[in-house]
Amino acid sequence: MLRTLLLTTFSSCMMILSACTMGDEDSVIEDRQGDTLWIAPSHQDPEEQYVLREVTLTSSTIVDGKPNHLDTLNVGDVITIEYTETDSSIAESITHE
Repeated sequence: MLRTLLLTTFSSCMMILSACTMGDEDSVIEDRQGDTLWIAPSHQDPEEQYVLREVTLTSSTIVDGKPNHLDTLNVGDVITIEYTETDSSIAESITHE
């Protein structure tokens, strides 16, 4: 019984953690206000709920290999984000998929 409980707890934690990770996964832009994006995983299970992640754009954020190209980012775009080493909420570069 203890083994089943531990296995169930471990499985539940892994499912929760896998839904929260957004490393180098493709993301979809759900909203944009100025220099802030709110993104979600691009591949979503309709039965799951997802927390939107806030991403800050700066004047040094590179989009598709070009600086000062932020106006090409629109709601609904599927993107991959590389974050700065010092702050995981600031986009260093963004690539459209």
